[in-house]
Amino acid sequence: MGKRLKSAILATVTLLAGGCRTADGEQRFVIPDRALNVSRSLTIPGESLVAAGIVFLIIDPLAPNWKVEVESLGVRRYRIGMTMKRFITGGEGEVGPVLRRAAEKLRQEGGFAEYALLELTEGIESRVPIAQRVAQGVIELR
Repeated sequence: MGKRLKSAILATVTLLAGGCRTADGEQRFVIPDRALNVSRSLTIPGESLVAAGIVFLIIDPLAPNWKVEVESLGVRRYRIGMTMKRFITGGEGEVGPVLRRAAEKLRQEGGFAEYALLELTEGIESRVPIAQRVAQGVIELR
């Protein structure tokens, strides 16, 4: 799901969830005052279901841990930039495998026998609201 779509959904849900008053002063809420009866001993309030949906949209546990961008630097050289998602449940040691997969894909698509890693940098960029792990590699196809 795109970042803009997530932001739009989150903003809409936030605005609608606040409730409003009618002309006669009666307050009505978008989220009904109801609960999901899972069993006799377990009920989940509607507010909890909405909150869980919002958290799921923000964290997006099904998205890949790394965003990979490839930039051509010439005839056979490529810069592979990698940015880790903000909310993670592991994956800090994946820079090497992610870089190798991207390099192998470029090698195969170009019909080359091998690639050489010329440069690799890793770090953390302080971005608002949460810092992100980043890495960048330069490869040459041979």
